Amino acid sequence: MRIAAVFVVALSLVVADLVTWIQLDIATIFSLPLVLVAPTRSPRLLWLLAGLLTIATFAVYAYQISPGAFLLGETFFVNRVLDVADLLLIAVLLHIRMNSEKSRETQARLIREQDEKLEAARASRRLVEVQETERRDLANELHDLVGQKMTALNINLNIVKMESAASTSTPVGARLDDSLKLVEETIENIRNVMTALRPPVLDDYGLPGALRWYVEQFIRRTGVPTSVVEQGSPRRLPRASEETLFRIAQEALGNVAKYARAGKVIVTIDTQPEVTRLTIADDGCGFDPSACESPAKGSGWGLMIMRERATAIGAELAVDSMPGHGTRVIVIVREHVASTSNPAVPVESVRSSIA
Repeated sequence: MRIAAVFVVALSLVVADLVTWIQLDIATIFSLPLVLVAPTRSPRLLWLLAGLLTIATFAVYAYQISPGAFLLGETFFVNRVLDVADLLLIAVLLHIRMNSEKSRETQARLIREQDEKLEAARASRRLVEVQETERRDLANELHDLVGQKMTALNINLNIVKMESAASTSTPVGARLDDSLKLVEETIENIRNVMTALRPPVLDDYGLPGALRWYVEQFIRRTGVPTSVVEQGSPRRLPRASEETLFRIAQEALGNVAKYARAGKVIVTIDTQPEVTRLTIADDGCGFDPSACESPAKGSGWGLMIMRERATAIGAELAVDSMPGHGTRVIVIVREHVASTSNPAVPVESVRSSIA
């Protein structure tokens, strides 16, 4: 509608110039349609209209001049040429203005998008921090409330068993033994849940020690030969980075156990002064990562969770896989932090601390 109105105005001005036979300032009256078309921010439309008005300017002059009266130096023709030059100059200025506005809008949009990404990253990181805090709090609650009470119950049952050993009939003794066994199993289950919520080895020994400990659990649970390889100079990472890398390793190994049918897994932690790289590689059946870009029912959620965790700390996550050629999950964390001297802890020490 706006464009049609602009062309109607332009045509009206051309007709007025043709009919009135007055010395109109073409640069002034014909620049009006150009100004009106500027809000469309279409350089193509601007120059189309400028070209049509230029042609109309000389066409009207050719119609108005008497046959055989044309001279290059004739004042009316010179004025028309100068007016057209002014008209084209106005079009150039409007074109520059259009590009400038587009550039500003593009920059503003990019800034908004970047701000949104940063805000999303901050929110995601905060969510991860809240989740880890809740895990720690829940683990502490289980230890302080349920764990201690179960331990007290176990002690009381043992005392009852010892005091009534001589006078208690066989069925009662069997029932006590069964109750003690249930209590011990419950205590063990609570410890396992507490460890899954917040592995103490991660706080005590850092990421390499936690990975070695978890790989031992993974081997016992799945039977898949798995090793941890350390490269670079061992040092403690920020808590958020250690927690995230550990959780990603958990998720990746969980996927190996569920889907990979792997014969061997290698977990590599490469710690450099400003870059830490975690790689979980298996020789399993592999898959097509592009087919898991969007999580579907029952699949793809693990990859999405790993990507979200990596994004939350500003890390880069890549999945290198192909059907029949195994899978590699690579996480790269770039940090400008001072390295803390923290010698590597042998796996035997970790075993003893867990025991």
